[in-house]
Amino acid sequence: MGNVAMFDLDRSLTGQDGVSFFESPPGSAPPETLARRLWESDNRIQSVHILSNTVSVDHGHDWNEDDVESVSEIIANLFIHWVVETLEERIDRLRTENYNATITWIREHNPDLWVMRIKPHEPVEPFKPGQYTTLGLGYWEPRADEALEDFDQDPDQIEKMARRSYSVSSSIVDEDGNLVGPHPEEIEFYIVQVPPEEEEIPALTPRIFTKGVGDNIFMSSKFTGRYTLDGVEPDDDVVFLSTGTGEAPQNLMTAELLRNDHKGRILQVVCVRYRRDLAYTEQQKTVSERFPTYRYVTLTTREPENEGDKVYIQDMLESGDVEKELGASLDPETTHVFLCGNPAMIGLPKWDDDGTMHFPELRGVCEILHERGFKIDHLRERGNVHYEEYWKDR
Repeated sequence: MGNVAMFDLDRSLTGQDGVSFFESPPGSAPPETLARRLWESDNRIQSVHILSNTVSVDHGHDWNEDDVESVSEIIANLFIHWVVETLEERIDRLRTENYNATITWIREHNPDLWVMRIKPHEPVEPFKPGQYTTLGLGYWEPRADEALEDFDQDPDQIEKMARRSYSVSSSIVDEDGNLVGPHPEEIEFYIVQVPPEEEEIPALTPRIFTKGVGDNIFMSSKFTGRYTLDGVEPDDDVVFLSTGTGEAPQNLMTAELLRNDHKGRILQVVCVRYRRDLAYTEQQKTVSERFPTYRYVTLTTREPENEGDKVYIQDMLESGDVEKELGASLDPETTHVFLCGNPAMIGLPKWDDDGTMHFPELRGVCEILHERGFKIDHLRERGNVHYEEYWKDR
């Protein structure tokens, strides 16, 4: 019969790329489990190749009827094992295989706005304030809303992960009013639940909002991003401008500056729709009272008193109110400005190959500061206007 036998199955074990094994593999997925059982049954096997619904086994010698019957029985028993797996068992298995951190604390500021802390199962390397990492939950998890996701085009999607980048946040002070320490074991995040829209159904945040303390989640061990305090001198003035949950990295950077006894002025301005969209007001009050060089200013745009008199961050810059709150002029020689949130507020330009900048039609902070002599971060060239590059928590 030859050294290689091919077995056609009535269902797929892999995608069209297939997998190959040349020794007994670890792992609990069906392809790994099948290959391992085949090796356990006959150590003369040279290789196992699985492509979709076809299993090719190189036996290392001519096949006989007993060999074929033995392999056929192993394959049949594998299918029995996976078919009888209950939905609850399947979900437990997927969580075990994919999750590596535990939710340890949740402060529900309002039904759609949480501050939460997550503890990784293994220690992570120290990261810089302002950087971000990735959170994830499986598509097998329930949703907090009633949106329907269509998995017909990719039935395997249900076993995949919904992932999203989140900046690390900070309450700046702990429950006793003391500055939080660097590199905490529990990582804090500031998360808003995004509602489904006609053109886009958010995958992650509606699943996060079904979770509670003690539930597991995926958190990447890699923290990255150039939105950091690199280049800020001890006497420099630092201005943080953000919208919504863009406040998150600003808080962690503020905590870092205050821990290091920063000598320059620190101003944080946050613009949101409603006062209920501000989850750190109590903590910020404590910080402002303790540190005279720090100011925290909030703007709202949809409260009843804002009708006909909305003030945005761009307006504060143009009017000079940012400088009034800072208590000093915005001097490009001694000031760093950090921007996080709505792209319309940031107003990031596009660069030609020769370095020419083209600002968006809607005037944003970058254009205003550029006209005042500030330099915007671009590629690896560090300026004194820094921005975070992703938008919308999903």
